[in-house]
Amino acid sequence: MRGKTKEIEKVIQTHGFSIDSIVRDVMKSFNFRSLCHKVGFKKQQGYPVTDIITLMLVFPLMLLNSINAFYKSGYKQVTKMQKDTIYRLKNNAQMPWRNLLLHVSKQFQCLVNPDQDVDDKSAFIFDDTIDERVGRRIEKVSYVHDHVAGRKKSKATLGFKNLTMGLFDGKSFNPLDFSLHSEKKLYKKQRKEQYQKKRDSRSNGAKRKKECEVDKITNAIRMLKRAVKHGFKAKYVLVDSWFASKDFIRTCREVKNGAMHVICAVRKDWRKYHYRGKDMHAKELLKTLKNEGKEKRCRKRNTRYYEVTVYYPGIDETVKLFFCRFPYQKDWRLYLSTDSGLSFIETMEVYSVRWTIEVFFRETKQQLSLGKCQSRDFDAQIAHVTTTYILYAFLSYFRRVNDYETLGGLFEEIKDDLVEKNMAQQLWEMFDELLDVVITAISESGVVDIHAFKMSEEYQYIKTLFEDSFLVNQLFDGDNVA
Repeated sequence: MRGKTKEIEKVIQTHGFSIDSIVRDVMKSFNFRSLCHKVGFKKQQGYPVTDIITLMLVFPLMLLNSINAFYKSGYKQVTKMQKDTIYRLKNNAQMPWRNLLLHVSKQFQCLVNPDQDVDDKSAFIFDDTIDERVGRRIEKVSYVHDHVAGRKKSKATLGFKNLTMGLFDGKSFNPLDFSLHSEKKLYKKQRKEQYQKKRDSRSNGAKRKKECEVDKITNAIRMLKRAVKHGFKAKYVLVDSWFASKDFIRTCREVKNGAMHVICAVRKDWRKYHYRGKDMHAKELLKTLKNEGKEKRCRKRNTRYYEVTVYYPGIDETVKLFFCRFPYQKDWRLYLSTDSGLSFIETMEVYSVRWTIEVFFRETKQQLSLGKCQSRDFDAQIAHVTTTYILYAFLSYFRRVNDYETLGGLFEEIKDDLVEKNMAQQLWEMFDELLDVVITAISESGVVDIHAFKMSEEYQYIKTLFEDSFLVNQLFDGDNVA
């Protein structure tokens, strides 16, 4: 692993890399405590909310998938907080998790782009992924179809469809919003066995639960309007063919009076396009273009394509269509751009930005345990996804300010650092137990007083040697626990 992370080692040497600098310093840059209070995270008594959230944020870096796993590990000594404190926060339906994520994302943009410049390739990106779950008793869980696997995967997957909206600002992807969706309903008996919880209909948790039954295109439109209202800006909206309905495209164009263009993959379905005085669907249009002999070739991408400007009655606007046949593919793929001024290469370059959300899903699942929440409470599921996305934003910011290229290696180095400390702690505990056994045996012989020895300078020196390897870089200050 060391040989594969040369640039990480450079950052470690240059910036004094540590868990403390990754989490605590970044949180200070984001003014995270103030953000939590601003959006409405408040507690009447006990530990501050920010301390609890801080602990939740670092679980993935400790290779821990649950609260219970944390309290069974050697890391539990970093806090005096009881696990019920964390459970209460995660299960609280009043917590404004959506607002917190939006404000963290807004702060991210303010830090990396203080002039609020809109990059030529900046884009709002929408896509969904499957968050698999084990157990049908989880609230609102259902069987969902994996459209990526398609017909190859005959059975649906138990879990949620996670619809995510993010912003690519020209350099990095930043998650802004999400909603969890149910699809295929369970049998009546299975639904009765699911966890049920009463919520105030006005609570944030009740509203998020209600979103489960709303179609993804409607929720995507709501997310877009919400993001624009919060001051986020982009030049394009990028989606795949599953979201490229006429209603979605038309609504995107109506936001800010057409300030954003849409580039999307489109199915060759029955929707009509007006070309040379005739209304044609995609297959008819492709046949017409072939007969006209208008095929072009892009050597840069080794792609054959047809380019045509048509009127799209569904959105009452002129658009540019590209029928593309990529290497080693038999079918022609169709792409639509409402920005008629873009060439084929420019359109493909902008659309390729959509891949950043796929990378985001892969990294959060593999590195940050996205979808590993074991709670039956739907509010806890929302809290889990939110804290995962916030942690990603923090690490992404660290990458930006330290001229990092990738996050994958950074995740691995952080985890290696924590695992090393945890092993040192476990080694000390084993040594301490062994020492107790030896000293007890000697004490029973009457040669050594065990209590006196444990108070001696020699014992304290040995203990310090082992503890320092774990505690010298400890995440939390002794009494100011999180």
